[in-house]
Amino acid sequence: MKHKSADVKRIIIFLLLSFGIAWIPWIVLNTRYGFSEWFTGEKSYAFLWIELISGGAPAIATILTRLITKEGIADDLLRLKLKGNRKYYAFALLLPLVIGLVRSMIARNMDFAEKPALSGWMTAYYLMQALWLSPLMAFNTFGEEYGWRGYLYPKLEAVAGRPAALLAGGIIWGLWHAPLTVKGHNFGTDYPGFPWLGILLMCGSCVIMGIFFHWLTQKTGSIYPASIAHSANNNGAALIVMIFVQAKADNHDLPFSANILLLAPMLLYLLFIPLLMKNRKPVQG
Repeated sequence: MKHKSADVKRIIIFLLLSFGIAWIPWIVLNTRYGFSEWFTGEKSYAFLWIELISGGAPAIATILTRLITKEGIADDLLRLKLKGNRKYYAFALLLPLVIGLVRSMIARNMDFAEKPALSGWMTAYYLMQALWLSPLMAFNTFGEEYGWRGYLYPKLEAVAGRPAALLAGGIIWGLWHAPLTVKGHNFGTDYPGFPWLGILLMCGSCVIMGIFFHWLTQKTGSIYPASIAHSANNNGAALIVMIFVQAKADNHDLPFSANILLLAPMLLYLLFIPLLMKNRKPVQG
């Protein structure tokens, strides 16, 4: 009971830091400049350092929480652990890209964007771009994965068990994006129930993705496969959809109905629930 009480305290401190470090600059920038100006506009480069710090808030919060609670910051999850785990690294890269291909096939059958005719060579070229871009950009998703899967999910598991951790962790992760979602980053602004439906969909998406990312962390004991999978979802899979459909770079430019359909292939990640439930070995930092 004493151990659970300590974990609850650490979770609360971690959440206050994670949300505070990210939300304060996001809300200030949203209010002062507007999301489209500071995040995707011509001035976005001037705010890049703020975006990097706020995007890495979960990792910063993890380190600070460990120091504040005297838990220590030495963490075995920061090792690559390639030996015996290369197949999981490959899986982390390839499965989100396959889902991206499925999403692109769905998008090509809709009328919201052009459908370019690509040669076999061009198709192979773009797919290779998605392959190398995903691990290259994993530095940008490491901050989230080190905080969510590397710290929050294991703490939630210790307090409430794995099923509750997967659900609560995903909802927390989705709510963390709320200052971006309410400005149309994920689903635009022109849809029924804006912005609450968008926040709800973001939470659901994060619950589903978190299942796969947590499985990767649990199987390898390293945070890097989840970081690569997260990057493959954010960068590689999105690049595939943009290229094969010539949609605009951000989902807020797409019709809401298209965004809903493009989320559907992610349900494949639900197949990892039995694997997580079968092996209840906790992730150890």
